[in-house]
Amino acid sequence: MLKNKKNTSIRNLIIFAPFIENGGIEKNLIILTKFLSSKINGIILITWKKEDKKHFNKNIKIITPNNLFLKFHNRSIKNFICLFILVKLFIISKERLVFSFQSNLYVTIIAKLFQIKNIIRIANYNWMRSKFKKFIFKLILKLPSKIIVNSNEMKKYLKKDLNINSECIYNPLNPDEINKNKKTKKTHFNKDKEVMKILFLGRFVDQKDPLTFLKGIKDIKKKIKYQALMVGEGYMRKTVDEFIYKNNLNNKIKLIKYNSHPMQYLSQCDLLVLTSKYEGLPNVLLEAQYLKKFIISTDCKTGPKEILNNGKYGNLFRVGDFKGLKKKIEDFYYKKKSKDIKKKIDMGFLNLNRFDYNKCCNKYLSIIKRYIRNE
Repeated sequence: MLKNKKNTSIRNLIIFAPFIENGGIEKNLIILTKFLSSKINGIILITWKKEDKKHFNKNIKIITPNNLFLKFHNRSIKNFICLFILVKLFIISKERLVFSFQSNLYVTIIAKLFQIKNIIRIANYNWMRSKFKKFIFKLILKLPSKIIVNSNEMKKYLKKDLNINSECIYNPLNPDEINKNKKTKKTHFNKDKEVMKILFLGRFVDQKDPLTFLKGIKDIKKKIKYQALMVGEGYMRKTVDEFIYKNNLNNKIKLIKYNSHPMQYLSQCDLLVLTSKYEGLPNVLLEAQYLKKFIISTDCKTGPKEILNNGKYGNLFRVGDFKGLKKKIEDFYYKKKSKDIKKKIDMGFLNLNRFDYNKCCNKYLSIIKRYIRNE
């Protein structure tokens, strides 16, 4: 049956995402649920904070814990409470499909116990660092109805290390959102055209490795004019502050708390630097390519190498190699008007069709409909 051009079904689609923060997983969740809610009726989202409702379409039913539980601050306890809500929904009706963005192992085990179809989305490879974790994941990742990953590199690792099959669907890139959010009359960088404008856009956490960014910046040749903005927040903020103070970088580096319009900074920079120790498929690189910014990124697992086509659309350096980063920033400064730099920027932009919004979102829709209709 069709209703308002949407597909209806006995089954509800439950999306499980307890923690909505400022990362790429959450950004993709918001983009995807907005698309799906225009195509499917009966979507339920389980998450922790009531305030997160503002991010989602009114067609989505948001279920959060009772106010009684909001006194808990431990992440594991919060996750357990959200899993309990999931169990309650399964008890009410088994005619459901659950799609988890987080806590994939727990959701998979619960879904198996209730004999409910489940789809999981794996966004990075960091959890594969120990043999014990590999053993556990190898057992449990055979259970989901479908595994979706966001890069072909991740797909290869799952097959090679765990003999697990998955389907790659790239993160959908929404140019309309980028164009809307980049608009501002405010100038965030030095107006001097001779000043190289460098941007670090990400959380101040170990995964994003802001110290490698700072160490790479610290020893840049004195005759090079530059200004760096670090836009983000996180538990390493104090460490970042102390490094800047001790190395007299206050006049060179400015810290800005993450806000809802990061595209304003990205649209005004010359160079985006990503220093992550691991990723999934970093959205910020796609956004930088769309805005025709040059990119220097770590060659971390997974995503950057795939997005930058092994360095053809930007420059790659080893994880933690701040000396290599320093050299690549200096090279960019001296060659930023060269044909080689322009070609890399243009080629990155021209190959963004891989991340087309409608194409990627419709791939998700096709998989979900398959299980909702129980085909």
